[in-house]
Amino acid sequence: MKEEWKKVKLGEISADIQTGPFGSQLHMSDYSEKGIPVVMPKDMINGKITEENIARVTDNHVKRLNRYIISSGNILYARRGDVGKCVYVSEKESGWLCGTGCLRININTAIANPKFVFFQLQKTETIGWVEKNAVGATMLNLNTSILANVPLHLPPLPTQQKIASVLSAYDNLIENNRKQIKLLEEAALKLYKEWFVKLNFPGHENTKIEDGIPEGWKKVKAEDYFEITIGKTPPRKEPKWFSNNKGKKWISIADMGNSGTYILNTSEYLTEEAVKSHNVKVIPENTILLSFKLTVGRVSITSEEMTTNEAIAHFVTNKDFVIEYLYLHLKNYNYNSLGSTSAISTAINSKIVKSMPIIIPDEKILKMFSNLMKPYFNKIKNCQLSIVNLQSARDKLLPKLMNGEIEV
Repeated sequence: MKEEWKKVKLGEISADIQTGPFGSQLHMSDYSEKGIPVVMPKDMINGKITEENIARVTDNHVKRLNRYIISSGNILYARRGDVGKCVYVSEKESGWLCGTGCLRININTAIANPKFVFFQLQKTETIGWVEKNAVGATMLNLNTSILANVPLHLPPLPTQQKIASVLSAYDNLIENNRKQIKLLEEAALKLYKEWFVKLNFPGHENTKIEDGIPEGWKKVKAEDYFEITIGKTPPRKEPKWFSNNKGKKWISIADMGNSGTYILNTSEYLTEEAVKSHNVKVIPENTILLSFKLTVGRVSITSEEMTTNEAIAHFVTNKDFVIEYLYLHLKNYNYNSLGSTSAISTAINSKIVKSMPIIIPDEKILKMFSNLMKPYFNKIKNCQLSIVNLQSARDKLLPKLMNGEIEV
């Protein structure tokens, strides 16, 4: 560590550290379909804020809760549970609200670069410090005092800006790949809807439609066309069944939410012993996955042989030309039409999944669609691989830059 790098505490370089509104200030009844987004811990993924399923409030509530408005350069922390998780607020999210369950850090830009501080907070040892000093036996909790005492190493401001710029370049490339994925997914879904919802598929002019289904197409139960299996979770009380990096990748619903179209990595693995002892189904590459418990309707594709938990159904087929269609069909499926096994939240079971009515178009149409879609899906997969490689390179560089081992 160079001499000009100083040891500081997060509170010493912050203008303020603010707890988000409590439940008594922001009720479930205050949320609306449209309005200003309210950032909760669930919206914090991979250092960024995601708008998927984000809660919103009207302008009246924003005015009432104006002390919780977030600005570009703020850093948000999850206050409970995964307390090492934080996100950097970009220009896009400026004016949104810090929600219940979050803490907002406003960095003093006269002495510290907010992006540099955010990267410092991503260091393994810093995350470890936060988790170690959090309070709570059942669930870890943070407060403003704990965050104020987070130890950091701070070089002169120009050096902070240079380091932040180097690491941000990786983040910009990652973001560009994500934008490209989004455009590809939107284009694929648009064509799917044109062909299979509006029924403007090639040759539709000369095809009879009966009961809403073109001639040559069929409506089947999912299990009559696909091999459908369900995942499994070995007993959690026996840690030997799980690993962080060895065995078969084991997919959770959270992994499906974080990964995108293809599942490339998972947060946990099952050991080979666990797979054999508990007869866990190993599914092949290009298996379509559907979440059906707690969170219904997440859809992903496996990138290699994998395993899943019991909340995920596997749609296996040896007909390669069906993959893209089925993925988009399930993404566009009305799961409310299946009913629910719970009075509290939407939930279905494996029996319902296997009996799901699925429209299977004529194979000639499916093959034409697959030929058009494969370049889209290959590009999506390549973009996802680029993101993984960029994240890995950035994460290896980050501690070296942050410890002053590499000069900029």
